[in-house]
Amino acid sequence: MPVDEIGPSPRPVPAVEPEPLPELRRRRFLQAAGAGLIATALPATGAGAPAARADTASERTSAAVVAATPDFGPEPPLMHGYSGPQIKAWNPDTDRNARYLRSRVPLARRIAPFEPTQARRGLDSRPRLAVLANDYVQPGWETEGYPYGPGAEAYALRFWQYADLHASWHGLPLDGRHDETNPPYGLLNLPNPGYTDAAHRNGVLSLGCWFWPRPENFAEIVEKTSQGTFPTADKLIAMAEHFGFDGYFINQEAVISAAQAKLLMEMLGYMARKAPSGFHLQWYDSLTVDGRISYQNEFNQVNSPWVVSGGQRISTSVFLNYWWNSAKIQASRTHALSLGLDPFEVVYAGSEIGMYRFAQPYDPRAIFPEGAEPRTSWAFLGSEMVWYTVEGDKSTLAAQAPAYARERQLWSGPAEDPSRSGRTRQPDSSRPLDPAGWDGAAHHIVEKSVIGELPFVTRFCTGTGERFFIAGARVGDQPWFDIGVQDLLPTWQWWVRDADGAPSDAVRVDYDHTDAYDGGSSLRLTGALGPSQSVVVRLYKTRLRLTPTSTAGLVHRGSAAAPGGDGPVLRVGLVFEDAPTETAWLTVDGATGAGWSHWTGALGQWAGRTVAAVGVSLVAGALGAEDIAVNIGELRLADSVPEPAPRCPAGFTVDRAVRANGTASVYLSWDFEPEGVAHYDIFRRTANGRQWLGRTYDGAYCVSALARDGDEETTRLELEAVSVTGRRSCATATELGW
Repeated sequence: MPVDEIGPSPRPVPAVEPEPLPELRRRRFLQAAGAGLIATALPATGAGAPAARADTASERTSAAVVAATPDFGPEPPLMHGYSGPQIKAWNPDTDRNARYLRSRVPLARRIAPFEPTQARRGLDSRPRLAVLANDYVQPGWETEGYPYGPGAEAYALRFWQYADLHASWHGLPLDGRHDETNPPYGLLNLPNPGYTDAAHRNGVLSLGCWFWPRPENFAEIVEKTSQGTFPTADKLIAMAEHFGFDGYFINQEAVISAAQAKLLMEMLGYMARKAPSGFHLQWYDSLTVDGRISYQNEFNQVNSPWVVSGGQRISTSVFLNYWWNSAKIQASRTHALSLGLDPFEVVYAGSEIGMYRFAQPYDPRAIFPEGAEPRTSWAFLGSEMVWYTVEGDKSTLAAQAPAYARERQLWSGPAEDPSRSGRTRQPDSSRPLDPAGWDGAAHHIVEKSVIGELPFVTRFCTGTGERFFIAGARVGDQPWFDIGVQDLLPTWQWWVRDADGAPSDAVRVDYDHTDAYDGGSSLRLTGALGPSQSVVVRLYKTRLRLTPTSTAGLVHRGSAAAPGGDGPVLRVGLVFEDAPTETAWLTVDGATGAGWSHWTGALGQWAGRTVAAVGVSLVAGALGAEDIAVNIGELRLADSVPEPAPRCPAGFTVDRAVRANGTASVYLSWDFEPEGVAHYDIFRRTANGRQWLGRTYDGAYCVSALARDGDEETTRLELEAVSVTGRRSCATATELGW
């Protein structure tokens, strides 16, 4: 994508795509925010053969095709890019580790908008948001092609409620080429399956990324057979189906011939007709119909044929280049309507978040004029800047706090409260990291939710951790990252009010990664309240119809009140669709203490009514409450009818293991049965009990770095299936021989 390095410019400026620097560690590549490849044609080369499939022998050494760093084990599954010839020859049976790089989480259905519970009342719910971003950003601004792994220094997005599309933007080296100083990158990179899991759980489409130019022969990529088919398109559809994502972002950013441009348009139209319902192709505003590069910065007669041509749909939407203004955005809306297209479904005006950060020179208020109807949808490039712009140590979750504060500023606004979004001054290019000049995504995009049926359960797991807990017991002591196991996080981060509805900073809300009930984190409320004061934390947007047997549940723990205080009362609040200005409160019985307490409250009195929002409250007694520290490990709304435990998993086996220096990357599989299963947990049986190794919603998993315990000859591995409400199957076991 073009990068305007000197501010607003009337003409395109050459761009530079992130390519690996020689000094970077092996198998890693740099994410240069907001960058793209130079928009010039590269010389075509002969078609390359697909990389050879790795040896699958049960015993190998560290001299494997992809040598891994010690932290990640001898050979964990590693994502890679695909050249044009490799796409056309793709087969899941010959694509190394394709079985272990899938997302199986289905796309959740979002509930209908409900204006009375919006953080910003009156905000139009029609505009959408596309996010084109890196996924995990690890030490040194680096990204690795792993779905999960050891170490907590990895960025895990905590804001899915505003996005409608999430597309992968970073590129990947070809298979087996990661160790080269300047490895060749693929035409195609797939979205990280962990990010796809999290996106789908939140109702967000996940897209792979097509990037051109590459040093290949483009004529082969757009080959059309005598039967009228396009082999590349057929395989792109098959790859999306196998890996579990929803389409592609098409960044065609180099000159091609007019004949090739015509074939590309035919191929995209072919994909649009043949792909399953819901498949999304987003076209980037770059290539003209005759193969030239010309950034339009608006939706017009030059680029609209890439969306619809001759009455035939070519792409689902267009991502507009960044150099727009109010007139161009209005013209884009007018042009879409003239073609019979919904401008909110089709036109996404891009903002270079990675480059300009909070000081956007192309003001989003041109898309969302104050006091007037919004004009189009919106798109971000480089929202992961919240992570890499925070300098210094980020090896612990505590050290990462400034990065996640910046994330809240990006999404919720400078006050880090979506109900108080909006800039407090005009953007200042000399202060790009000052959020005061930024409205926040929540100022323009309505928050969305998938919480539309019982049971709803969250344990506030963010997808990274320094230990792991199950039922309040610590079962893992090593840091880890896996956004694929992230829970549904609060819709509003953080909407806090006092008893009169005024903003309150008496109690702070955040995630606590030192303690959890299930996963790696819990929700923590800290602060102090004066005599008889209270604070309300609105958490989730919902549409849950209650039954006579419905219940609310909370797992919580907290510190005792300071001497002289009588402790805060913890309450759960429900806002109903038919009375959205009122809150029904349920007192959580039992004093908070050192251990986890379980509370359940009956909701049958409201049977037939629909819960539109859920929150919690702390109420101080007559003496106030100092040194408040309350953790919430689980929040649930469910029916009291017992949920059956999942069946014991079958077919659990070690597919292969790669061993080196007393450590093994262990590839496991079992019979995947999604009915009644929220996830599977994998353990190692030790003399002291069980050690947690991983969690997934799939029938395959690789324990990337399993260390041999002394001179043990075998390691016993166990697998359990777990329901949404936490009911566990019996454990099934297999063994790894050393």
